[in-house]
Amino acid sequence: MPFQRIPVTTPADAIARLRDLGMLAPGPDGQPWWVTDAAYLIDAALVDRVYEAATGIQKRCYAAVEALVASGDYNYFGIHNPAMRETITKSWRAKDSPLYGRMDFSFTPDGTPMLLDYEADSPFGLAEAAYVQWEWFESWQAASGTGSDSQENLIFEKLTAHLPLAALPTRFVIACGGETLVNGSPADTGERFDAEFIAEIARNAGLRPGICSMEQVGWDLDAKCFTDEADEPLQAMVKIYPWDWMEDEPNVEALPQSRTRILPGAWTRLVADKTMMALLWHMEPGAPNLLPTFLERSATGAFVAKPRRGWDGEHVYLPGQTPGEVPENEMGPLLYQAHCPLPVLRAGSGEVHANLSVWMIGGEPAGIAFRESLGPVTGPAARFVPHILRG
Repeated sequence: MPFQRIPVTTPADAIARLRDLGMLAPGPDGQPWWVTDAAYLIDAALVDRVYEAATGIQKRCYAAVEALVASGDYNYFGIHNPAMRETITKSWRAKDSPLYGRMDFSFTPDGTPMLLDYEADSPFGLAEAAYVQWEWFESWQAASGTGSDSQENLIFEKLTAHLPLAALPTRFVIACGGETLVNGSPADTGERFDAEFIAEIARNAGLRPGICSMEQVGWDLDAKCFTDEADEPLQAMVKIYPWDWMEDEPNVEALPQSRTRILPGAWTRLVADKTMMALLWHMEPGAPNLLPTFLERSATGAFVAKPRRGWDGEHVYLPGQTPGEVPENEMGPLLYQAHCPLPVLRAGSGEVHANLSVWMIGGEPAGIAFRESLGPVTGPAARFVPHILRG
């Protein structure tokens, strides 16, 4: 096992802070989002191993995107809208920043990390992995007196350094998807939580971000740019909303004309699609840290079926399960990935399945996070577990 799950006691001040942040509210299964009685114990060797894997995968993704843009053929990804194709091409050639992304890993019996998924177009869990996890660690370390321990977590620092390099002007907005209030502004959702975290980092970097909802974003026909909730033209926008949803919207034709820089770059639409894992395997079968992945079901072997644009465990079918009906217009057709079960650990009187994630900032590893679930698929009910770096 490449890591351990150890019992810990979360200090009262950290409990109060987690409660204030909503981390202890019941999730879909009635359990709180944050685990307070356990932590994952990792060492520097594991960090080196998963960072090397993430760095290599990122380089292969870059090479694949370069080849796709050069060919101009996005049919492999089912992207047929000419405006979206042009937007992806322009974004890649403009070197738009990927900003952030989360690689999820499982492990072979010998401890080799294997990529399960790459959420390259969403900050889901970013705030928890960054400052919430670090605040927990500082409180726990002070109470336990283990001064030699640390945490593999430079997300805040690396994002603070990266934002000014990402061609963001002083003033920009962070546009959230998700529920809205009566006045159209973002409701108290996970998207809003991550937006506020990104805005705080941007302010630390000397920028002046605003926060609005996607439905408050307008289009200035004359200026050929998007506008904020006050109808002010925008030079730049960070959107917490999937690119693949944008290509199905009525105003998609405005994207190639837009003078508003949108981050993460439109080219991340390709990397965030699970089809990329099949393409990487096709380009380099047997590449390190990649599982055999195909667009068509293999005749032999144990494979997991998952939608190409699925979200957080939705419609994932394990070997032996018969895939049900998947809304392809929303999630894309299924692809098939060799089965690499998540590590299973003891937790109280039962077992949990552990998912290790590497957070990427600007395309480089920046921190580690863990989520665990009672079942073998990491879904919406998976719980966040802090980690401790020792040795």
